[in-house]
Amino acid sequence: MLVKIRERSKGIVAYFLVGLIAIAFSLWGMDSLFTAMRGDPNEVAQVNKQSISQFQVDQVAQQQMRQLQQQGQINLEQVDMNLLRQFALNQLIQEQLLLQKTKQLNMHISDRQLERQIVRMGVFQDEEGRFQQNSFSQVLSQQGLTPQRFRQQLKQDLLNQQLLGGLAETEFMLAKEVDQFQLLVGQLRDYRYKIIKVDDYLSQIDVSSEQVKNFYQQQAPNYLTPEQLKVGYLVFDPASLANQFTATEEQLQAEYERYLTNLKNQNSNFSAAHILLTYKNAQEKQAAIKRLEVVKQAVQEGASFASQAAEISEDVSTANKGGELGRIQAGSLNNSFEEALFALEKVGDLSSVVETEFGLHLIQLTEKESIELPSFESLREELVARVIAQPVRNATTEKLEQLRNLSFSSNNLNEVAQAMSLEVQQSDWLVRDKLQGIWAEPALSKALFADDLIKEGWLTEPLRLSDGRYLVVARETYQPQKQQALEEVLQQVTTELKTQQAIELVRKVAQQELDELQAKQEVQGEWQTVMGVTRNDSYHPRAITEAAFRLSSSNASSSVRLLNGDSVLIELQKVEPGKVSTDATEIAQLSRALKEDKSYQMQNKFVQQLERKANIILR
Repeated sequence: MLVKIRERSKGIVAYFLVGLIAIAFSLWGMDSLFTAMRGDPNEVAQVNKQSISQFQVDQVAQQQMRQLQQQGQINLEQVDMNLLRQFALNQLIQEQLLLQKTKQLNMHISDRQLERQIVRMGVFQDEEGRFQQNSFSQVLSQQGLTPQRFRQQLKQDLLNQQLLGGLAETEFMLAKEVDQFQLLVGQLRDYRYKIIKVDDYLSQIDVSSEQVKNFYQQQAPNYLTPEQLKVGYLVFDPASLANQFTATEEQLQAEYERYLTNLKNQNSNFSAAHILLTYKNAQEKQAAIKRLEVVKQAVQEGASFASQAAEISEDVSTANKGGELGRIQAGSLNNSFEEALFALEKVGDLSSVVETEFGLHLIQLTEKESIELPSFESLREELVARVIAQPVRNATTEKLEQLRNLSFSSNNLNEVAQAMSLEVQQSDWLVRDKLQGIWAEPALSKALFADDLIKEGWLTEPLRLSDGRYLVVARETYQPQKQQALEEVLQQVTTELKTQQAIELVRKVAQQELDELQAKQEVQGEWQTVMGVTRNDSYHPRAITEAAFRLSSSNASSSVRLLNGDSVLIELQKVEPGKVSTDATEIAQLSRALKEDKSYQMQNKFVQQLERKANIILR
């Protein structure tokens, strides 16, 4: 979106516009269509008695991580999954609140509106803007969704947009407000600043042993050893059970035939066009059927199906395209419609009149391509896996039940390992809040420092990992947090005390020099001059730029403390107002952006109000 704006807009207004939209992001986008709808007993929150599960949170967090990965915006090794899960939980809570509100208001989206929205979505269209069934199927497959689940979530997303969009439409921008925004945001400022560094004053700080001792006692909670433990654990991998089962040639051949049937249904390239007529009563229905039969006869005698569709079809999204629906995959449309289409053999063939929940259809096959079917031998390994899949699932259930019973009844990991023919493995030190790898996964991180394991010494139940394996964990060695003696951290404490006192000294020096500056006295030192910068200046420290833009002609100097403790004196020297554009297109574009920003703020406040009124329980 921002790229298109930059490409199509020029001038100072466009510059502000891009910056504004970059700040005012939307609450829900395309990704919300793919939020998981399935739950499990592992509840992490309740929203007005409606459950949100850990499974849902993990799925949304993983979707967010995949999106960042696909966009090349993040190094997976630096991902804080706990932070992503918090974002995901917040998103699910807000979506649940909106779902409840739309139900309370009896809001509704018809199936016809839903289908129109799907065919209009750019992600499913070709370069000419036509809906492509293969794109539809591919995108849903990548997201792990069936057409039914996608439609269910899209319907709720449209309801949310309808609800929030109604709020957005109440906002407006006055021309005077747009002008004031340009004058303010487009300002250019000249200023100078001087950094008073903590490091330059550390040598002036002397601390006594008594001061160090007192500081240590005051900050004692900061000098604790971390809580950590070592565990023994068993790994049960259901995939290891596959070696216990074999498949006969007869079973493989039968599975091959089923595979080919599904492959033909899912991947055969059927393209279709249709003419849709709707009706309100039985009389109109009969009239519509007769009309479609007349059209069918006319097309069979040489008339153009596309022209007939453009003239009479009531499907406004396809009528002007000759009724073209693009490629159709099994399972994506109404069953009656698909049965009629897939029964057509030759390009140009017409169906009988078909009735669906949308009305009456006359369907024409516009394209049918045969696919190359894989040979039996090329699929042998996959067929074996398919045949033994159910026996493996049954064996997995049985083994898990056995493992669960043993881990519950025994506190000896070696006994469980011997009974299950598993190997006991040992972990390194695991530090609370610094877990990595499999130990950072939700099920494990929650169980590792639980009282059942730490205090009672019980074995955990089988804990499922994201890769499908299961772990049973036993405590080996546990070290609680322990106060470190002053002698152990003497150097650290001394350094922190001296730094704290140096920061305070720098603050006093900065205040003294600020008083001199405001008294019109010259302040010596190494000043840096900045000229003609905007609010978006990124060359100088952000805190300094922000402080400079808080100054005015009546209050032209101030000081600010940086995160490292350094203090900065800032003196404003010149302010040049922004320029007001006279280009009508740019002004209209900026006005829309400002209105969108105000609308977003209103929507955000609305959601926050729902949160305040809701009964939200976090587990």
